[in-house]
Amino acid sequence: MQRPERSRRTFLGTTAVAAGTALAGCLLPRGNLASGTPSKLTFEDVDEQFRTRTEAVYERVAEMMDAAVTDETAIELIDTAEMQEIAVGMGLTGETTTQQLAHRALGLVDDLEPELPFEFAGAYFPGSRTITFVGEDGDDIDDQLIAHELCHAIQFQSSDVGSLNRTWSAGFDRYNAKQALVEGTAQYVEDEYVGGCDGHFSECHIGGPRAAGLSRVDPALLLAFGAYINGHEFAAALADRNGWDAIWDAHATPPVSTGQILHPEWYPDREPEPIESPSHPSDRWSTLDTEQLGMQSLFVTLWNEGVLPEESIYTNGDDETDEVFSSLVRYRAPVSDAWRGDAFTAFRRSDGRHGWRWQLRFSDSSAAETSFEYFSEWAEARGDRTSAGDVWERTDRYLTLAMDGDELIVAMAPEVDELDAIASTN
Repeated sequence: MQRPERSRRTFLGTTAVAAGTALAGCLLPRGNLASGTPSKLTFEDVDEQFRTRTEAVYERVAEMMDAAVTDETAIELIDTAEMQEIAVGMGLTGETTTQQLAHRALGLVDDLEPELPFEFAGAYFPGSRTITFVGEDGDDIDDQLIAHELCHAIQFQSSDVGSLNRTWSAGFDRYNAKQALVEGTAQYVEDEYVGGCDGHFSECHIGGPRAAGLSRVDPALLLAFGAYINGHEFAAALADRNGWDAIWDAHATPPVSTGQILHPEWYPDREPEPIESPSHPSDRWSTLDTEQLGMQSLFVTLWNEGVLPEESIYTNGDDETDEVFSSLVRYRAPVSDAWRGDAFTAFRRSDGRHGWRWQLRFSDSSAAETSFEYFSEWAEARGDRTSAGDVWERTDRYLTLAMDGDELIVAMAPEVDELDAIASTN
């Protein structure tokens, strides 16, 4: 199957999301979608022109996906203030202390409970079956965004994805992989739609490219944005494999790791290698949780600290001018490609302070040695090296690195004399 033209949509600060409480959708027999079937879209306080255009976009998207909404679906416009009020409830840094510590460990946030609402330009809320667009009137909303959100409505109403656990409780890496499937499919629909607008579609309302490089994105958003960039590549790879049948199959059996998203050839058979969770280091400490952070998180933390050599970062090529993001970064580099599994364990001390241990497994000892070099630069960028060897001090926290064959261990403790106990826990 030929890859369609790249999406012209770029995101900075706001993006499109599928949010809310997901309900199980009725499975629609695909392959028998009759053209001209009346949609179940309803509209609130929109002009006739926007309504007509949205219905036209819907028919095109439904034909592409060979599926349709099965329930009455409301479409509404809200202003920026209403969007910001809704966005307060869309957290970016996980639900547990361990997940919040992971975001801080990756260098994406400074605080354990930052106020970082996930602002959006459009969203589909499965619980209420409502599509919400942010704009003063319909002219503010282009067809590409409409196609993205209509794709979400069809996804949740005509596949099993609505019944899946898409909250952080699914696990750090698994959550990000599922987000990539959902958002990447909508990005892929955008691409097909834009291709149609340059081809057989007529009267498209498409905005021009808007520059937005990843270096301008707030670090806290880097993992969330990965769902769009990496998910797009994943969905396109599935389509190359077996068209929309492969994409729908992935909705029934979603990827379990961002390693599968970044390496579609790993899906569905190759999973991360398991790593045993460590015990707490002493009676002063209690163990919170162990999470797999994943291949995407490994790339993001190294890239965000600027320690990856430019020539090692995979891009889509300098000749690509019409990308999902104007930045050509693909969230891949040789060091992160060598990831085979990880375990991030958080600990709480009796006085309420925290520590953590991140054990990463690589394809071989050589890759682990390379990762040690990068993480040494990573630690240097985050703190000052002490006289205690591979130990760095950052405000009131200490970091250390150690190697064990094909594994790298990164550990943090509030006191330097507790690093060995946390780093060596097994």
